[in-house]
Amino acid sequence: MWHLAPIEMAWVGLSLGGICEQFKDPKRNGSRSLPQIHEHMAHDPLVGWGWMPGAHREPAPGTQAQFGELIDAWIRTGAHCRG
Repeated sequence: MWHLAPIEMAWVGLSLGGICEQFKDPKRNGSRSLPQIHEHMAHDPLVGWGWMPGAHREPAPGTQAQFGELIDAWIRTGAHCRG
């Protein structure tokens, strides 16, 4: 069964730094470690929906594989957030 993410995971109204901090906060990211965040972003079909949204919706730029590579690089370089 498919469920929406809990409200604590919403990005509406957050700055890029706020979204970044949310990614790293286990209380708001599904209790994921950085390696688990990478796995989720790079391989989870629910995340992949962004690149294949159907119903004449515009897909996210790039590919999920490229997104996974960016997340991996961010983690390997310290997973820093900017405000």
